[in-house]
Amino acid sequence: MENAFETALGLYRAGRGRDALPLLRELAGQHPGEPAILNLLGVCLRMAGEPAAAETALRAALAGCPDHADALLNLAAVSRDGGRHGVAASCLRRLLAQHPALREGLNQLGATLSEMGDLEGAERTLRRAVGLVPDGIDERFNLAAILCQAAPPDRAIAALRQAIALQPEGAFAYGLLGACSLRAGDLDGAQAPFSRALRLDPAAAEARQGLVRVARYRATARAARSGTGPDGLALRGAFATASGYSHMTRRLIEALRRQRIPLEILGLLGDERWPFEPLDRPVRARALLNVLIPMAVERVPGLPAVTFTMFEGHPIPPSWQVHSRNSDIVVVPTRASRRAWIAGGFPEARLRLCPLGIDPEAGDGAPLHLALPDGRPVAEIPYRFLNVSDFVPRKNVDGLLRVWLRATDRRDPACLILKLAIGGRPDGRAELADLVRRGEAATGRRVAEAAPILLVDAVLDEVRMNGLYRAATHYWSLSHGEGWDLPMATAGALGLGLIAPRHTAYVDYLHDGIAHLIPARTAPARRPYADEPWAPFHGLDWWQPDEEAAVAALRAVIRNGAALPSAADHLRRHFTWDQSAATLLTILGGLGLAPQPGGA
Repeated sequence: MENAFETALGLYRAGRGRDALPLLRELAGQHPGEPAILNLLGVCLRMAGEPAAAETALRAALAGCPDHADALLNLAAVSRDGGRHGVAASCLRRLLAQHPALREGLNQLGATLSEMGDLEGAERTLRRAVGLVPDGIDERFNLAAILCQAAPPDRAIAALRQAIALQPEGAFAYGLLGACSLRAGDLDGAQAPFSRALRLDPAAAEARQGLVRVARYRATARAARSGTGPDGLALRGAFATASGYSHMTRRLIEALRRQRIPLEILGLLGDERWPFEPLDRPVRARALLNVLIPMAVERVPGLPAVTFTMFEGHPIPPSWQVHSRNSDIVVVPTRASRRAWIAGGFPEARLRLCPLGIDPEAGDGAPLHLALPDGRPVAEIPYRFLNVSDFVPRKNVDGLLRVWLRATDRRDPACLILKLAIGGRPDGRAELADLVRRGEAATGRRVAEAAPILLVDAVLDEVRMNGLYRAATHYWSLSHGEGWDLPMATAGALGLGLIAPRHTAYVDYLHDGIAHLIPARTAPARRPYADEPWAPFHGLDWWQPDEEAAVAALRAVIRNGAALPSAADHLRRHFTWDQSAATLLTILGGLGLAPQPGGA
């Protein structure tokens, strides 16, 4: 046995774990329950891309020796690979109970907790690691990386400098140091590490972009101090991407320009250009408006920082509270977001409320031509339900599928058009297929038995997205929480019948007279079909829509012809982007920061 095991171990160490498998399987058969053999078998199976078999072997090793350190480490790694971070953390805690000073165990637990979204737990674990190994490079860098997410900029900067002192040749750490310095508004403190990062790695795009932002912020600060020219507003946001924040930023810019507000537009990276007119020239800014999540906010020296943002759960996470305090004022679009910030410990006096707008202009043009998998034109189906979502747990796609399977029959005159943003995820379709299989198991019904579902996962430009709305008769959401839900608001403004949960943003712009609102209760945020939290909402609550009520609502429309009221007049009258921009300017005026109209 000893020679054969050493041979297998040598193959593994040479990176040939797959080649060691026949020998290890033979050894496992000859020596059943031997932990060393089973552990190495599990490691090699993981290397060979067989995670389920690897987990079986590692659990067998632990059955024979519950405190086997290597098997616990390896089972934790396999569990992390599969997204089962709770299992991984449990393994690592068992390991550390026996070996409390094990560096690898502490570092792995810190990384696992970070991936779970438990930044506080990760920080505690990594501080323990640093205390045990003060000169440990990995420990210092891991702690610094956590503090960049979870701590105020000054604490993160101090940790990064300690880590860099131990290893001064890492470009990535200098890039993080520059980014943290920008959050603090220290342009000199940012320029030096960004420049150092580029000297160490000329291909470091984040450092190059950081230097662009440093230069832009210097020009913005100089113009604000100049005392000449009309007052204006500097606005930073991700207007050049396809995200909801980007859409919001573009609409606000357009509305502010219609009100002739002088604007300087700063992109998320620094070198983006507003495509319709030159808005990258500095103005005499009264404030910097960040249309971003709090962690992405950067300060310009001498300018008050106003952040327009939102959150979908309750309360905001601790890291959001920390980074929100980097802003002088936080503006949110809904009462639910306001409550979340207050519950998270943010000062109520520094919060303001400004609803967003809708896009009724999407009503112009022709519906997008769509066909079901059997070739039937979607336009021939009387009841066409649309949902537009990112493919993330918060959107509750699993709940949508369960309700659709239970509520509909293949003979029903209905279809579900599911527009999911999964194009950029290599395993997105596989994840969706798994969600469908789980939905079938949970409901006891197959997709083929329900009314047809049409998946649209291609990236659509604005014109085709408008056509997608016009191809539907109803818009339906079972989301666990929304900061605003622009697709729902747009669909309502176009006259589609609306079915939405009674929570978060929906109750700010919908009511029973203009939509069918489904009861919802608060519940811990969990990943679909799992007890583990979804990392961005670790330790937080969201809302669980009543699926029985959703089934009844769909059947009432599809089988009984129940007509849903129209929200179009209400939304078009009360929620325009011009109104949103006017409210924002009123907020700034109340703070003494309102720019004066006068731009071309």
